[in-house]
Amino acid sequence: MLFAMSGQFNWFIDDEGKGAPPTPKSAHWAARSVWFLILTAVITVIILSSWKVGQNRVAQSEEDASEAVQHILDLEHDAFLRGDGDLYFSLHSPDSDWIPAQFWPVNMEAARAGFQVTRAEAHGDFIWANLAWETGGQTYQRIAFFQWQGGQLVHMPTASGYWGAWVSEGQPWGALIFTETDGEWAAQTADFVTEAVDEICRTGCVDGRRPFTLHLANDFKETAVPGQLRIPSPRLLALDENGQPADLFWELLRQRIEAYLTPAVIRFVVLPPSLYNEQNIIDYDHAAQRFMADHPDIVIELTHLEEIPDDLTPLAAEFDGGAFTPTTAMLAAGLVHDLTDYVNTDPDFDKIDFFPQIWQGVGWQGRTWAMPQAASMRLLFYDKLAYRQADLPEPSLRWTWDEMAQDVAALIPAQPKSSPLEWGYLDTGLDSLFSYAYNWHNQCTEEATILCQNPLQTQNVAAALAWYSQMARQPGQMPDITGQLTNLSGSPQISDLAQQMRVDHRQQFLLWNFQTSRRRAAIWVDLPVDYERQILMANLGVVPFPGSDRFDGITPLWVQGSFVSQSSERPLAVWEWLKFLSYQRPTPRMIPARPSVSTASGYWTYLPRPLGDAMRTAFPFARPVLIEEQDYITWEQVTAVLSGEMTPLQAAQKRPSVRWFE
Repeated sequence: MLFAMSGQFNWFIDDEGKGAPPTPKSAHWAARSVWFLILTAVITVIILSSWKVGQNRVAQSEEDASEAVQHILDLEHDAFLRGDGDLYFSLHSPDSDWIPAQFWPVNMEAARAGFQVTRAEAHGDFIWANLAWETGGQTYQRIAFFQWQGGQLVHMPTASGYWGAWVSEGQPWGALIFTETDGEWAAQTADFVTEAVDEICRTGCVDGRRPFTLHLANDFKETAVPGQLRIPSPRLLALDENGQPADLFWELLRQRIEAYLTPAVIRFVVLPPSLYNEQNIIDYDHAAQRFMADHPDIVIELTHLEEIPDDLTPLAAEFDGGAFTPTTAMLAAGLVHDLTDYVNTDPDFDKIDFFPQIWQGVGWQGRTWAMPQAASMRLLFYDKLAYRQADLPEPSLRWTWDEMAQDVAALIPAQPKSSPLEWGYLDTGLDSLFSYAYNWHNQCTEEATILCQNPLQTQNVAAALAWYSQMARQPGQMPDITGQLTNLSGSPQISDLAQQMRVDHRQQFLLWNFQTSRRRAAIWVDLPVDYERQILMANLGVVPFPGSDRFDGITPLWVQGSFVSQSSERPLAVWEWLKFLSYQRPTPRMIPARPSVSTASGYWTYLPRPLGDAMRTAFPFARPVLIEEQDYITWEQVTAVLSGEMTPLQAAQKRPSVRWFE
């Protein structure tokens, strides 16, 4: 009798009574046998036909799935090579943990090479796909997941039903946790770790680091939990041509184990001071000595640059971290290590102990990319004598842009001919533009600006540029300093932090020229650190940036922090160093990032009263100039508007483009 089982044909022959003489059968039985054979043949044909059709449908389904996935992968590859991050990430899940994983060096190298689908299976609205790529003369493969969402195929971090349950096994060095799907490599992984630990610790391991738990994870998340290590499954990271964990996986695993068990040497770069602080934010040399005394297993090697390089991006590749907030270009290039998982998992990290408006200044794409240390905000200084001579009441701590415009228009005409004042208002930086843009048509109903989360829109920037050009074209109201900035630097555009620092030095020069030498403005923008020096030269007052009748002014807040390089092999050690830095008292008048530090140092208590009143009024409504917003307003735009080359709206739309993945 013939049986069809799972697509395989098995013949069974009845050998019972072998060798016995045949038994005669009746004609009736013979007829029944003929019909039985005919029926069996028909059923067999039907089964074979159905199986064939089913196999063809499966093959067609796999072919369709492969074509759909390959189309998405080709779009991703093209976007990656063109540096179009917006298109690239539009094809991926918006999961906040999935996006930073694309910046891992191994993932960027694979994406740059381009993937080819070797197999794809549909599972409901998901597709499980096997992807291959070639790099360094080697062919690798990995599993990837895609999901149909509203007719669009989206690259997903995982798919339900693939990994199975979690399994934990004790090991000589601790415990190994893995999924059922990765169970076939559990013994191999455990043996590899055992050999690595024995070899590494022959030359000395840090006390207290064993036992530890290793997670063979089904994602790219990281952890700062003591005694815990995570590494993505080799299925996610890299398999070889034979479907076994590839050298890329074993190398990363070895690196993670060695970084965890052995002492670390951290190379950390510090930039020269800027106008934000005439000295560095803190004394890094002294801080390093104190840190190493508390962390004998971590050595901090500081490199103080004498000048700011034209391009900051190589610093991330050369050093383990740096004492400055990374730029958009550095982040989009994948040069900075995402700190979000450390923030969320480190039991020793107090995220609540940060001023919210300072903490937000190190965010990008919904993730945390630097450790805040301090912040700087400029204020408005005004000449009290100029106000008296103009018979104007001095501005209040909660004045409006309309009130300031009226004062600026009236101050200079009312001055005696012997007065050296020529301008009603002066800002050698961009703070007034940012403040005006943040305040324009502000619909916030909260008591603090930080709770509004309104992004800086093109129309806000256009309004600020229009306001600036109108002011600069009125006699005696505000000087056009764009020409002087260009002459001093050769280029007015602020394109990255290095250029920002140069602008700071130009601002310092211009402010000295306008204010210190001849005191030519009645109201000017300046740093709190200059308060004592300025008050020695004149009887001055201090107020925050103006606001509106219904909302206080918004002061731009420039956040200073430190980052971990993506290329660092000791990111957790650098993380410990950055945590330590966040508790250090910054240079005078820089606002500490942590309320606990400001309380311990008496920061808000010991400010001179006029300055302190203005700063305490401004700070709750201060807003960080986000990393991506720092290029939204530039001197290039201001110059284009004042020269008539562009309208304010055209200039506002002309934002520097960022090329990703470079």
